[in-house]
Amino acid sequence: MLNYDARMEAVRKARPEDLPAIRALQRRTRFKMPCAWRCEECQAFPANLYVAFGDEGEIGGALCTWPDGAPAARVRMAALENDGNTSRWLGLVLSRALTELCRSGVRELTWIDYEGWAGHYLSRGGFVLLERVITLAKFDYLLPEVRACDVLLRSSSEQDVSGIVAVDRAAFPPHWWHGEVTIRRNIALSPYFVVAEAEGEIVGYASGDLHKPLAHLNRIAVAPAYQGRGIGSRLLRDALLAFWAWGAEEVTLNTQQSNHTSQRLYRRFGFEPTGESVAVWKTSSFGHHN
Repeated sequence: MLNYDARMEAVRKARPEDLPAIRALQRRTRFKMPCAWRCEECQAFPANLYVAFGDEGEIGGALCTWPDGAPAARVRMAALENDGNTSRWLGLVLSRALTELCRSGVRELTWIDYEGWAGHYLSRGGFVLLERVITLAKFDYLLPEVRACDVLLRSSSEQDVSGIVAVDRAAFPPHWWHGEVTIRRNIALSPYFVVAEAEGEIVGYASGDLHKPLAHLNRIAVAPAYQGRGIGSRLLRDALLAFWAWGAEEVTLNTQQSNHTSQRLYRRFGFEPTGESVAVWKTSSFGHHN
């Protein structure tokens, strides 16, 4: 088991003055998770960022967990000192984070093991393997026939946030939900964020990023009541055309290994698995860590 010891005095919420030490820890250790947001730009900081200290007062662990308004939280950033005590550092920061999450009503925490190192420690600490996420890529410029459907595709705006969140909650289980903060940030920063509208209601959306020559489709979601009508195909076609117009030569996306419906759609559009996959771990045994 992870070392969930009682040394809570060695763990506290991060402060702005801790940021240089946290960044230094991220630079020097291989036990880390890439963070999509800079700490000072993220609304999860400092309320959900915890640091653990060693005997000499140095920061040996940092962890950010954030539910983003959902009942399930995700680990958003992690950095643990590579000094032979990785299990101890992880136990310290997780113990504090899980305690706080439990108090706020969260009952599930997931960790996407991008770097492939965390599972060894998480499995010993009560986490279970939830699923695997695979990467698919498309290199050609071919498109299949897409049937007509009565849907309007348009660029998203701030006024669409509540409708997008509603689609997200209907289309995915809680551990994949995006909350209002994440949606607003993605609308503001993603070059491609389009909603599908039917009968004046938002019924789907797609978003993606571009780093030429690579484009990445972050998400396609269609409300369950509107699935099977070709809306997902329309969104995917629109996203690809936009990426290509902007100079993308390769388009990638991620999906759950168990999501065969989505994989059939992506394969029809010429996406093929790259062989890359990451494990998603989950714990709901919060009482064990309090």
